Amino acid sequence: MKFFVDTSIFVDCLRKEVIPSSKSFLERIGDEYSGYTSSITVAELSVGAHLSRSQDALEKTLELLNIVEVIDLDSRIAIDAGKIYADLIRSGKRIELNDCLIAATALSLGINRE
Repeated sequence: MKFFVDTSIFVDCLRKEVIPSSKSFLERIGDEYSGYTSSITVAELSVGAHLSRSQDALEKTLELLNIVEVIDLDSRIAIDAGKIYADLIRSGKRIELNDCLIAATALSLGINRE
């Protein structure tokens, strides 16, 4: 089964007080599940690592990211993200463009929200 891991799950595992359910989920990636994330998520996590006071924050972030396959943004994903963003604006909803890029990346793998 394929799972797309969003930024918040990684952050839950990088905090001083780890969220047990997120840790348990990530521990099953590779054994029970195939895990994927977006290069946009990598950028978001990189910001946190570079702002962290912890000297090994970037190292811990990269180690955690090793359990998933990072999907790079391409023009097809970018165009799909633009459509998602435009559709949301038309319907009166606003979310960050980054989140639309992440969603389009998951959709490019055939991973839908169930």
